[in-house]
Amino acid sequence: MVKLILITHGNLGEALLNTASAICCCVKGNIIAFSVTGKVNLDDLEKKIKNSFIGESALIMVDSFGGTSSNIALKCYAENNNISIVCGVNLNMVLSALNNQNKMNLTELTAKVIADGKKAILDATELIKK
Repeated sequence: MVKLILITHGNLGEALLNTASAICCCVKGNIIAFSVTGKVNLDDLEKKIKNSFIGESALIMVDSFGGTSSNIALKCYAENNNISIVCGVNLNMVLSALNNQNKMNLTELTAKVIADGKKAILDATELIKK
């Protein structure tokens, strides 16, 4: 099973986790959300994240590339290349990860989550015009 980790600014990750849990009735223990806030010691947060997947493969989903959340994730990758980092997390990506984490290896899961996330980004007004 691939470990799932959310690293986001504010409470976005926790909100995504709670919403996904309500939709798919998943076990919250299958995914962990970490929040980057002004109140958090970033070194301590980085250690907690690294300790959450010791010896396991992990898919880390972050809210935006270039921000603190992705920088922390990239530091984790520097020490453990058995992880994938996906930026731009949305609800469909979290649902996809939860529904497929036991069915796919890390490489397959990463590709699936990205594809499903992209499918959720569309101009709905264009759909109803057709």
